[in-house]
Amino acid sequence: METSRRKFIVNGLGYVSLGLTMPAFLKAAIADDTMMMSGAGAAAAAKAGLPPIPKGKILVVIEMSGGNDGLNTLIPHADPAYAKLRPNIGLPAADVVKISDKLGLHPRMAAFGKMFEKGEVAVVAGAGYPNPNRSHFESMDIWQSGDPSRTKMERSGWMARYFDSDGHFKGNPLSGVVLGSSMPLALSSHDSPVSVIGNGVNFGDSVAMLRSPEPPAMTGGTAGGTVARSNADFIRNVGNDIYTSSQDIKKALNHYDDKAALAAAYPPNNGLGQSLQTVAKLITGGLGTRIFYLSTGGFDTHANQPPQHAGILGGLSEAVAAFRRDLAFAGRDKDVMVMTFSEFGRRAQENGSAGTDHGAASAMFVIGGGTKGGIFGEQPSLTDLDNGDLRFTTDFRRVYATVLDKWMATPSAQVLGGTFAPLKFL
Repeated sequence: METSRRKFIVNGLGYVSLGLTMPAFLKAAIADDTMMMSGAGAAAAAKAGLPPIPKGKILVVIEMSGGNDGLNTLIPHADPAYAKLRPNIGLPAADVVKISDKLGLHPRMAAFGKMFEKGEVAVVAGAGYPNPNRSHFESMDIWQSGDPSRTKMERSGWMARYFDSDGHFKGNPLSGVVLGSSMPLALSSHDSPVSVIGNGVNFGDSVAMLRSPEPPAMTGGTAGGTVARSNADFIRNVGNDIYTSSQDIKKALNHYDDKAALAAAYPPNNGLGQSLQTVAKLITGGLGTRIFYLSTGGFDTHANQPPQHAGILGGLSEAVAAFRRDLAFAGRDKDVMVMTFSEFGRRAQENGSAGTDHGAASAMFVIGGGTKGGIFGEQPSLTDLDNGDLRFTTDFRRVYATVLDKWMATPSAQVLGGTFAPLKFL
Protein backbone atom coordinates (compact mmCIF):
# COMPACT_ATOMS: atom_id res chain seq x y z
CA MET A 1 0.00 0.00 0.00
CA GLU A 2 2.86 2.39 0.77
CA THR A 3 4.26 2.12 -2.76
CA SER A 4 0.82 2.79 -4.22
CA ARG A 5 0.44 5.75 -1.89
CA ARG A 6 3.74 7.21 -3.11
CA LYS A 7 2.66 6.81 -6.73
CA PHE A 8 -0.63 8.58 -6.05
CA ILE A 9 1.14 11.49 -4.37
CA VAL A 10 3.65 11.81 -7.17
CA ASN A 11 1.01 11.58 -9.89
CA GLY A 12 -1.33 13.93 -8.09
CA LEU A 13 1.30 16.60 -7.69
CA GLY A 14 2.32 16.09 -11.29
CA TYR A 15 -1.24 16.61 -12.52
CA VAL A 16 -1.63 19.68 -10.35
CA SER A 17 1.61 21.38 -11.27
CA LEU A 18 1.53 20.62 -14.96
CA GLY A 19 -2.12 21.45 -15.49
CA LEU A 20 -2.82 18.02 -16.96
CA THR A 21 -6.14 16.22 -16.78
CA MET A 22 -6.43 14.47 -13.47
CA PRO A 23 -8.21 11.11 -13.35
CA ALA A 24 -11.85 11.65 -12.38
CA PHE A 25 -11.73 9.37 -9.34
CA LEU A 26 -8.73 11.17 -7.85
CA LYS A 27 -10.01 14.62 -8.79
CA ALA A 28 -13.31 13.91 -7.09
CA ALA A 29 -11.69 12.61 -3.93
CA ILE A 30 -9.26 15.53 -3.74
CA ALA A 31 -12.02 18.02 -4.42
CA ASP A 32 -13.99 16.52 -1.56
CA ASP A 33 -11.02 16.98 0.75
CA THR A 34 -10.42 20.56 -0.38
CA MET A 35 -14.01 21.43 0.44
CA MET A 36 -13.35 20.07 3.94
CA MET A 37 -10.53 22.57 4.42
CA SER A 38 -12.94 25.18 5.73
CA GLY A 39 -14.50 25.21 9.19
CA ALA A 40 -14.12 22.12 11.34
CA GLY A 41 -12.45 20.22 8.54
CA ALA A 42 -9.34 22.45 8.63
CA ALA A 43 -8.19 21.15 12.00
CA ALA A 44 -8.54 17.55 10.87
CA ALA A 45 -6.57 18.29 7.72
CA ALA A 46 -3.83 19.99 9.73
CA LYS A 47 -3.69 17.00 12.06
CA ALA A 48 -3.08 14.80 9.03
CA GLY A 49 -0.05 16.95 8.18
CA LEU A 50 3.39 15.67 7.33
CA PRO A 51 6.37 14.97 9.59
CA PRO A 52 8.79 17.89 9.67
CA ILE A 53 11.85 17.75 7.45
CA PRO A 54 14.95 18.10 9.63
CA LYS A 55 17.18 21.07 8.92
CA GLY A 56 20.28 20.25 6.94
CA LYS A 57 22.28 20.77 3.83
CA ILE A 58 20.58 20.87 0.42
CA LEU A 59 21.66 18.96 -2.68
CA VAL A 60 20.67 20.09 -6.20
CA VAL A 61 21.31 17.42 -8.83
CA ILE A 62 21.49 18.33 -12.52
CA GLU A 63 21.22 15.47 -15.00
CA MET A 64 22.99 16.28 -18.29
CA SER A 65 20.87 14.02 -20.43
CA GLY A 66 22.13 12.47 -23.65
CA GLY A 67 25.74 11.66 -22.80
CA ASN A 68 27.96 14.70 -22.34
CA ASP A 69 31.25 14.83 -24.24
CA GLY A 70 33.63 15.09 -21.31
CA LEU A 71 36.64 15.49 -23.58
CA ASN A 72 35.32 18.80 -24.94
CA THR A 73 34.10 19.81 -21.49
CA LEU A 74 37.28 19.16 -19.53
CA ILE A 75 39.90 19.61 -22.24
CA PRO A 76 43.48 18.26 -22.14
CA HIS A 77 44.72 21.30 -24.03
CA ALA A 78 48.43 20.42 -23.63
CA ASP A 79 48.10 16.86 -24.96
CA PRO A 80 49.07 16.56 -28.67
CA ALA A 81 46.92 13.41 -28.94
CA TYR A 82 43.81 15.55 -28.41
CA ALA A 83 44.28 17.49 -31.66
CA LYS A 84 45.02 14.29 -33.56
CA LEU A 85 41.84 12.62 -32.37
CA ARG A 86 39.72 15.72 -33.00
CA PRO A 87 41.08 17.72 -35.95
CA ASN A 88 37.67 19.29 -36.72
CA ILE A 89 35.83 19.56 -33.42
CA GLY A 90 38.77 19.98 -31.03
CA LEU A 91 39.07 23.28 -29.15
CA PRO A 92 42.27 25.31 -29.64
CA ALA A 93 44.39 25.62 -26.50
CA ALA A 94 44.28 29.41 -26.83
CA ASP A 95 40.48 29.40 -26.48
CA VAL A 96 39.91 27.12 -23.49
CA VAL A 97 39.32 28.38 -19.95
CA LYS A 98 42.50 27.06 -18.37
CA ILE A 99 42.18 25.63 -14.85
CA SER A 100 45.62 23.98 -14.81
CA ASP A 101 48.69 23.73 -17.01
CA LYS A 102 47.16 20.60 -18.59
CA LEU A 103 43.38 20.99 -18.38
CA GLY A 104 40.81 23.62 -19.27
CA LEU A 105 37.07 24.10 -19.61
CA HIS A 106 35.10 24.69 -22.79
CA PRO A 107 35.32 28.37 -23.85
CA ARG A 108 31.59 28.84 -23.15
CA MET A 109 32.11 27.78 -19.53
CA ALA A 110 33.77 31.03 -18.46
CA ALA A 111 31.28 31.39 -15.59
CA PHE A 112 32.42 28.02 -14.24
CA GLY A 113 36.00 29.18 -14.65
CA LYS A 114 35.37 32.21 -12.44
CA MET A 115 33.75 30.04 -9.77
CA PHE A 116 36.67 27.62 -10.03
CA GLU A 117 39.09 30.49 -9.34
CA LYS A 118 37.13 31.25 -6.17
CA GLY A 119 37.48 27.65 -5.01
CA GLU A 120 33.77 26.90 -5.48
CA VAL A 121 34.00 24.19 -8.17
CA ALA A 122 35.31 20.65 -7.81
CA VAL A 123 35.98 19.05 -11.19
CA VAL A 124 35.91 15.24 -11.12
CA ALA A 125 37.88 13.81 -14.03
CA GLY A 126 37.32 10.42 -15.63
CA ALA A 127 34.06 9.60 -13.84
CA GLY A 128 32.53 6.27 -14.83
CA TYR A 129 32.16 2.63 -13.78
CA PRO A 130 33.46 -0.85 -14.70
CA ASN A 131 32.18 -2.51 -17.88
CA PRO A 132 30.52 0.64 -19.26
CA ASN A 133 27.21 0.43 -21.08
CA ARG A 134 26.60 2.64 -24.13
CA SER A 135 22.81 2.47 -24.00
CA HIS A 136 21.20 5.71 -22.83
CA PHE A 137 18.57 3.84 -20.84
CA GLU A 138 20.78 1.16 -19.32
CA SER A 139 23.56 3.55 -18.36
CA MET A 140 21.16 6.15 -16.96
CA ASP A 141 19.64 3.45 -14.77
CA ILE A 142 23.12 2.57 -13.53
CA TRP A 143 23.93 6.15 -12.58
CA GLN A 144 20.53 6.74 -11.01
CA SER A 145 20.47 3.49 -9.06
CA GLY A 146 24.12 3.78 -8.07
CA ASP A 147 24.51 0.10 -8.94
CA PRO A 148 26.56 -0.89 -12.04
CA SER A 149 25.71 -4.55 -11.43
CA ARG A 150 21.99 -3.65 -11.46
CA THR A 151 21.27 -6.61 -9.16
CA LYS A 152 21.78 -5.46 -5.59
CA MET A 153 19.40 -2.54 -5.31
CA GLU A 154 16.16 -3.95 -6.75
CA ARG A 155 15.64 -0.99 -9.08
CA SER A 156 15.57 1.72 -6.47
CA GLY A 157 17.32 5.08 -6.71
CA TRP A 158 20.37 6.03 -4.67
CA MET A 159 18.81 9.30 -3.49
CA ALA A 160 15.59 7.46 -2.66
CA ARG A 161 17.54 5.02 -0.51
CA TYR A 162 19.03 7.99 1.30
CA PHE A 163 15.50 9.12 2.14
CA ASP A 164 14.40 5.60 3.08
CA SER A 165 17.32 5.25 5.48
CA ASP A 166 16.17 8.27 7.49
CA GLY A 167 12.71 8.06 9.10
CA HIS A 168 12.38 11.84 9.14
CA PHE A 169 11.55 11.78 5.44
CA LYS A 170 9.01 8.99 5.39
CA GLY A 171 5.63 10.22 4.16
CA ASN A 172 6.73 13.78 3.35
CA PRO A 173 6.53 14.50 -0.40
CA LEU A 174 8.37 17.79 0.06
CA SER A 175 11.58 16.08 1.18
CA GLY A 176 12.53 15.79 -2.48
CA VAL A 177 11.29 17.89 -5.41
CA VAL A 178 11.68 17.05 -9.10
CA LEU A 179 11.43 19.86 -11.64
CA GLY A 180 10.20 17.95 -14.67
CA SER A 181 7.30 15.88 -15.91
CA SER A 182 8.22 12.44 -14.62
CA MET A 183 9.81 10.67 -11.68
CA PRO A 184 13.49 9.73 -12.21
CA LEU A 185 14.68 6.37 -10.95
CA ALA A 186 17.15 8.21 -8.71
CA LEU A 187 14.26 9.24 -6.45
CA SER A 188 12.02 6.19 -6.83
CA SER A 189 11.58 5.06 -3.25
CA HIS A 190 9.94 2.27 -1.29
CA ASP A 191 8.82 4.51 1.57
CA SER A 192 9.48 8.19 0.86
CA PRO A 193 7.34 10.11 -1.64
CA VAL A 194 8.68 13.13 -3.50
CA SER A 195 6.97 15.88 -5.50
CA VAL A 196 7.05 16.36 -9.27
CA ILE A 197 6.17 19.99 -10.06
CA GLY A 198 6.91 20.64 -13.74
CA ASN A 199 8.98 23.79 -14.14
CA GLY A 200 7.23 25.41 -11.19
CA VAL A 201 6.55 28.62 -13.12
CA ASN A 202 2.79 28.16 -13.48
CA PHE A 203 2.38 26.16 -10.33
CA GLY A 204 0.35 28.77 -8.44
CA ASP A 205 -2.28 29.06 -11.16
CA SER A 206 -2.90 25.33 -11.46
CA VAL A 207 -3.35 24.84 -7.72
CA ALA A 208 -6.78 26.34 -8.25
CA MET A 209 -7.84 23.06 -9.83
CA LEU A 210 -7.80 21.49 -6.39
CA ARG A 211 -10.27 24.06 -5.18
CA SER A 212 -12.86 23.48 -7.88
CA PRO A 213 -16.08 22.21 -6.26
CA GLU A 214 -16.78 18.66 -7.35
CA PRO A 215 -19.40 16.20 -6.16
CA PRO A 216 -17.99 14.00 -3.37
CA ALA A 217 -18.51 10.99 -5.60
CA MET A 218 -16.50 8.57 -3.52
CA THR A 219 -17.71 9.49 -0.05
CA GLY A 220 -21.02 7.67 0.09
CA GLY A 221 -22.68 4.40 -0.78
CA THR A 222 -20.19 2.10 0.92
CA ALA A 223 -20.16 0.63 4.37
CA GLY A 224 -17.33 1.43 6.74
CA GLY A 225 -14.59 -1.18 6.71
CA THR A 226 -15.21 -2.42 3.17
CA VAL A 227 -12.46 -2.40 0.56
CA ALA A 228 -14.22 0.37 -1.35
CA ARG A 229 -14.55 2.48 1.78
CA SER A 230 -10.88 2.00 2.71
CA ASN A 231 -9.76 2.90 -0.82
CA ALA A 232 -11.84 6.07 -0.73
CA ASP A 233 -10.31 7.02 2.62
CA PHE A 234 -6.86 6.26 1.26
CA ILE A 235 -7.37 8.47 -1.79
CA ARG A 236 -8.77 11.30 0.31
CA ASN A 237 -5.71 11.10 2.59
CA VAL A 238 -3.50 11.35 -0.48
CA GLY A 239 -5.59 14.33 -1.53
CA ASN A 240 -4.84 16.00 1.80
CA ASP A 241 -1.12 15.38 1.30
CA ILE A 242 -1.28 16.83 -2.20
CA TYR A 243 -3.26 19.85 -1.04
CA THR A 244 -0.92 20.54 1.88
CA SER A 245 2.20 20.13 -0.24
CA SER A 246 0.77 22.26 -3.04
CA GLN A 247 -0.06 25.08 -0.68
CA ASP A 248 3.40 24.95 0.89
CA ILE A 249 5.02 25.11 -2.55
CA LYS A 250 2.79 27.98 -3.63
CA LYS A 251 3.59 29.86 -0.43
CA ALA A 252 7.33 29.39 -0.91
CA LEU A 253 7.17 30.55 -4.53
CA ASN A 254 5.29 33.69 -3.54
CA HIS A 255 7.85 34.50 -0.85
CA TYR A 256 10.61 35.25 -3.37
CA ASP A 257 12.25 38.67 -3.26
CA ASP A 258 12.20 40.17 -6.76
CA LYS A 259 15.45 41.98 -5.94
CA ALA A 260 17.11 38.56 -5.89
CA ALA A 261 16.30 38.07 -9.59
CA LEU A 262 18.06 41.34 -10.39
CA ALA A 263 21.07 40.38 -8.29
CA ALA A 264 21.23 36.93 -9.86
CA ALA A 265 20.88 38.13 -13.48
CA TYR A 266 19.53 34.82 -14.79
CA PRO A 267 20.30 34.40 -18.50
CA PRO A 268 17.27 34.98 -20.77
CA ASN A 269 15.71 32.13 -22.74
CA ASN A 270 17.47 29.57 -20.57
CA GLY A 271 15.20 26.74 -19.44
CA LEU A 272 17.66 25.41 -16.89
CA GLY A 273 18.12 28.90 -15.48
CA GLN A 274 14.35 29.25 -15.15
CA SER A 275 14.15 25.95 -13.28
CA LEU A 276 17.06 26.86 -11.01
CA GLN A 277 15.37 30.15 -10.21
CA THR A 278 12.33 28.15 -9.13
CA VAL A 279 14.60 26.07 -6.89
CA ALA A 280 16.04 29.27 -5.42
CA LYS A 281 12.51 30.50 -4.71
CA LEU A 282 11.62 27.28 -2.92
CA ILE A 283 14.82 27.28 -0.87
CA THR A 284 14.62 30.92 0.19
CA GLY A 285 10.88 30.56 0.73
CA GLY A 286 11.55 28.01 3.45
CA LEU A 287 10.14 24.87 1.82
CA GLY A 288 12.67 22.68 3.64
CA THR A 289 13.32 20.32 0.71
CA ARG A 290 16.55 18.32 1.06
CA ILE A 291 17.08 17.24 -2.60
CA PHE A 292 16.08 18.98 -5.83
CA TYR A 293 16.44 17.12 -9.13
CA LEU A 294 16.58 18.75 -12.58
CA SER A 295 17.37 17.53 -16.08
CA THR A 296 18.75 19.42 -19.05
CA GLY A 297 19.14 17.77 -22.46
CA GLY A 298 20.78 18.07 -25.86
CA PHE A 299 24.05 16.29 -25.06
CA ASP A 300 23.62 13.45 -27.59
CA THR A 301 25.89 15.18 -30.11
CA HIS A 302 26.33 12.68 -32.96
CA ALA A 303 26.53 15.39 -35.61
CA ASN A 304 27.40 19.09 -35.89
CA GLN A 305 28.60 19.03 -32.30
CA PRO A 306 30.56 22.31 -31.95
CA PRO A 307 27.68 24.84 -31.98
CA GLN A 308 25.25 22.54 -30.17
CA HIS A 309 27.66 21.61 -27.41
CA ALA A 310 28.81 25.19 -26.99
CA GLY A 311 25.23 26.37 -26.53
CA ILE A 312 24.22 23.82 -23.89
CA LEU A 313 27.48 24.04 -21.92
CA GLY A 314 27.23 27.83 -21.95
CA GLY A 315 23.62 27.61 -20.81
CA LEU A 316 24.55 25.24 -17.98
CA SER A 317 27.48 27.35 -16.83
CA GLU A 318 25.58 30.64 -16.87
CA ALA A 319 22.47 29.19 -15.21
CA VAL A 320 24.40 27.65 -12.32
CA ALA A 321 26.41 30.85 -11.81
CA ALA A 322 23.17 32.88 -11.64
CA PHE A 323 21.72 30.37 -9.18
CA ARG A 324 24.77 30.78 -6.96
CA ARG A 325 24.40 34.59 -7.07
CA ASP A 326 20.72 34.25 -6.17
CA LEU A 327 21.51 32.08 -3.15
CA ALA A 328 24.30 34.43 -2.06
CA PHE A 329 21.86 37.36 -2.14
CA ALA A 330 19.68 35.46 0.34
CA GLY A 331 22.63 34.26 2.42
CA ARG A 332 21.97 30.61 1.54
CA ASP A 333 24.86 29.86 -0.81
CA LYS A 334 26.81 27.91 1.83
CA ASP A 335 23.82 25.62 2.47
CA VAL A 336 23.40 24.41 -1.12
CA MET A 337 25.57 22.11 -3.23
CA VAL A 338 25.06 21.47 -6.97
CA MET A 339 26.20 18.19 -8.52
CA THR A 340 26.12 17.35 -12.24
CA PHE A 341 26.27 13.99 -13.98
CA SER A 342 25.64 12.44 -17.40
CA GLU A 343 24.92 8.83 -18.30
CA PHE A 344 28.17 8.46 -20.26
CA GLY A 345 30.81 10.39 -22.17
CA ARG A 346 31.63 10.24 -25.88
CA ARG A 347 34.19 8.41 -27.99
CA ALA A 348 37.69 9.88 -27.95
CA GLN A 349 37.84 10.23 -31.73
CA GLU A 350 35.42 12.45 -33.63
CA ASN A 351 33.15 10.79 -36.19
CA GLY A 352 32.61 11.71 -39.84
CA SER A 353 29.68 14.03 -39.06
CA ALA A 354 31.56 16.56 -36.94
CA GLY A 355 30.24 14.84 -33.86
CA THR A 356 31.00 12.10 -31.37
CA ASP A 357 29.38 8.76 -30.63
CA HIS A 358 28.48 7.08 -27.35
CA GLY A 359 31.48 6.45 -25.11
CA ALA A 360 32.31 5.90 -21.49
CA ALA A 361 34.06 8.17 -18.96
CA SER A 362 33.17 11.85 -18.62
CA ALA A 363 33.54 14.74 -16.18
CA MET A 364 31.37 15.63 -13.18
CA PHE A 365 31.11 18.94 -11.33
CA VAL A 366 30.38 19.60 -7.66
CA ILE A 367 29.73 23.27 -6.97
CA GLY A 368 29.22 25.47 -3.94
CA GLY A 369 28.32 24.69 -0.37
CA GLY A 370 31.36 23.48 1.48
CA THR A 371 33.09 22.35 -1.70
CA LYS A 372 36.87 22.56 -1.80
CA GLY A 373 37.60 23.57 -5.35
CA GLY A 374 40.12 21.81 -7.54
CA ILE A 375 40.57 18.87 -9.89
CA PHE A 376 39.90 15.44 -8.43
CA GLY A 377 40.64 12.11 -10.04
CA GLU A 378 42.96 11.54 -12.98
CA GLN A 379 42.26 12.70 -16.52
CA PRO A 380 42.01 9.57 -18.73
CA SER A 381 44.84 8.82 -21.13
CA LEU A 382 44.30 9.55 -24.82
CA THR A 383 46.87 6.97 -25.88
CA ASP A 384 45.60 4.07 -23.74
CA LEU A 385 41.97 3.79 -24.83
CA ASP A 386 39.48 1.01 -24.16
CA ASN A 387 38.37 0.09 -27.68
CA GLY A 388 38.19 3.77 -28.58
CA ASP A 389 36.72 4.90 -25.25
CA LEU A 390 38.27 6.86 -22.41
CA ARG A 391 38.98 4.52 -19.50
CA PHE A 392 37.27 5.63 -16.33
CA THR A 393 39.66 6.61 -13.55
CA THR A 394 37.14 7.62 -10.86
CA ASP A 395 34.23 5.40 -9.89
CA PHE A 396 31.21 7.71 -9.78
CA ARG A 397 30.15 6.06 -6.54
CA ARG A 398 33.13 7.71 -4.87
CA VAL A 399 31.46 11.05 -5.65
CA TYR A 400 28.13 9.81 -4.29
CA ALA A 401 29.83 8.42 -1.17
CA THR A 402 31.57 11.74 -0.53
CA VAL A 403 28.31 13.66 -0.86
CA LEU A 404 26.41 11.21 1.35
CA ASP A 405 29.02 10.96 4.10
CA LYS A 406 30.26 14.53 4.20
CA TRP A 407 27.30 16.61 3.01
CA MET A 408 24.13 14.64 3.71
CA ALA A 409 25.52 13.15 6.95
CA THR A 410 24.38 9.62 6.06
CA PRO A 411 26.56 6.48 6.05
CA SER A 412 27.18 5.93 2.34
CA ALA A 413 27.73 2.17 2.63
CA GLN A 414 24.15 1.80 3.80
CA VAL A 415 22.89 3.59 0.69
CA LEU A 416 25.35 2.31 -1.92
CA GLY A 417 25.62 -1.26 -0.68
CA GLY A 418 29.40 -1.03 -0.37
CA THR A 419 32.30 1.14 0.74
CA PHE A 420 33.85 3.64 -1.67
CA ALA A 421 36.83 5.82 -0.85
CA PRO A 422 35.75 9.45 -0.52
CA LEU A 423 37.27 12.22 -2.61
CA LYS A 424 38.69 15.26 -0.90
CA PHE A 425 36.39 17.93 -2.31
CA LEU A 426 34.61 18.06 1.06
